[in-house]
Amino acid sequence: MVRVEEEDILDLLDRHLRSIWDGDLETYRATTAPEVTFFEWYISTQRIDGLDFHLREIAATGRAAEAQQRAGKPRSVEHEVLAPKVQLYGDIAIVTFTLLMRYTGEGGVQHTEHNETRVFARRGAGWQLVHCHKSPMWPAPHSPVS
Repeated sequence: MVRVEEEDILDLLDRHLRSIWDGDLETYRATTAPEVTFFEWYISTQRIDGLDFHLREIAATGRAAEAQQRAGKPRSVEHEVLAPKVQLYGDIAIVTFTLLMRYTGEGGVQHTEHNETRVFARRGAGWQLVHCHKSPMWPAPHSPVS
């Protein structure tokens, strides 16, 4: 049985992720600490520091989606959080899961997936993401399946 606080964290995670696909900068900013850190293997081999990078990415994604919509080529993005585990340690929540992405557009439906760890901290403004680490879904040693 999932405890109420764990459900709250999973609801927060869902709102946080939806804010990315929806281009909702206000919600993303409210659920993300200014000093957030990311390891995103498909973007950079280096750690990405701070909120500004992702705010620019979300805004650019929103502009691209609007352009596709105007061109009559709408694209939708959905996510599913598979096998989530919430670990609560006082004011820290660690959420591990597999993120399944579904993109629907002119070319049909496409899927991607990767593993994630997201760390949230409870602060005066509520729970905020302070760190995210994403890992590809292929076996070591660091090479994709051909």
